[in-house]
Amino acid sequence: MSKRAWRYRLCILIGILGILDTIFVLGMQGGINVGTVLPGLAGSILLLWGLGGEWIRREILKERFLLLRRLIMVGLVLLLSSFLVIEGLILANTEDPIPEGVETMIILGAGLNGDQLSWTLYERVHKGAEILKDNPQMKVVVTGGQGPGEWLPEGVAMARYLIEQGIPEERIIVEDKAISTMENFLYSRELLLQDSTFDPAKPLLVITSDFHMFRSKFLAKGNELNPIGVPCYTPWYIRPNVYLREYFAVVKSVLFDV
Repeated sequence: MSKRAWRYRLCILIGILGILDTIFVLGMQGGINVGTVLPGLAGSILLLWGLGGEWIRREILKERFLLLRRLIMVGLVLLLSSFLVIEGLILANTEDPIPEGVETMIILGAGLNGDQLSWTLYERVHKGAEILKDNPQMKVVVTGGQGPGEWLPEGVAMARYLIEQGIPEERIIVEDKAISTMENFLYSRELLLQDSTFDPAKPLLVITSDFHMFRSKFLAKGNELNPIGVPCYTPWYIRPNVYLREYFAVVKSVLFDV
């Protein structure tokens, strides 16, 4: 069997896996986003290429398209290079040593199912509650607005959970308008600055998912805050999807958010 034939078979196999990945994550209520849809879309393209690659090469990608083919290859190489660099940064920038005497924490929103915390949001706010119990001097900003399918702002739902866990209401600052990570930090900073004792230069705990930490710290620094990352674990079965989605989110933040 020729090398080209093996490549077509490999495209078919990877394509089927990509489609199955999207179906599986959607079935696990992973939500419709770039990270869940892109594997299925890319898988469909690879599957079609594997099944009809010879016909496509013969009938469509003839010599007059040689320049276009080369441009596409250069674009793919640049895309892959940037993907590897950004994913490396995401993996390397998760957890930081926590200094003594930190006075402020921010917990980033992550979606509600109606008025119930999503699994991801529960992990974040639960970890925040445990740290707050051990550090009675610490205040917390719970930040997140109200999105589609949510019956109330995420910040309000997180505050309710913290109060149920015994955290005094006077230690909780609710930010309920942000609809992006950039806005999480922008609006939280505005609320924190209303307290004359708050110093943006002091360490600030940021609680979010591990895959989301690099971008969160980047945007926090863009808002003149001093973030200390406290990551929450992401289940193995959605890690490929969320890390893929985060690549595009990082590119968007670098180009447009700061």
